[in-house]
Amino acid sequence: MKLLLTSIFLVGLAAVTVCAIPVAVGVHSTASAAAIDDAAAKLDALTQRVEGLSASINHTVASMPAATDTDKDKVAQAVAPQLQQLEAALKETTDLIKSNGKRRDVANVQSAACSDSCLTGKASGLVTMITGTVSGLVGCLGVSRVTTLIGPVLGALNGLLTCLDGLVSGLLATVTGLLSNLLGGLGLGSLLSGLLGGLLGGLLGGGGGLGGLLGGLSEGPAQA
Repeated sequence: MKLLLTSIFLVGLAAVTVCAIPVAVGVHSTASAAAIDDAAAKLDALTQRVEGLSASINHTVASMPAATDTDKDKVAQAVAPQLQQLEAALKETTDLIKSNGKRRDVANVQSAACSDSCLTGKASGLVTMITGTVSGLVGCLGVSRVTTLIGPVLGALNGLLTCLDGLVSGLLATVTGLLSNLLGGLGLGSLLSGLLGGLLGGLLGGGGGLGGLLGGLSEGPAQA
């Protein structure tokens, strides 16, 4: 179990070389350069906080037995406050970005220090880290317990990604593909369908879009 959690965390951490993450074609800003740079700085700060919280959650899971249902209930109780801190961090960052996220006249574009694809990469790195933590929890506790634990966190992530897509159009489509790659084999369709359905409902009709992602997730192996 320790090896599994360590591997998952390292994958998430490596992905936070954010501007190197491939992004979707057609990503473009709908906000001022200043708003994009402000959001990028806030995402960097959030990522540092999430990195620490993820490490703490992974340590808690790895250090506690989870052989029986009683053990798993104790683990769930132990990580619940840490997940609440993660939810709070996501909501706080969303509120901060919204406060400076004024839309702009496309004719008056100025170059941002962080490009559109860079901001999308930062968001993708953050999502990778969070989903890595979710994967570790599922491996230890099973889908049913994790669904209850992680729902508020995914709701807060929903809010953040929606806010960022208001700055950089196309960001959500990129995140869909990323989540498909990360979680496609974990049987998390029921866990993610509410979040992703709200974020990317417009893609449900596409064969390679959200419909395909959720279908693939729902076919994954169920865990108790």
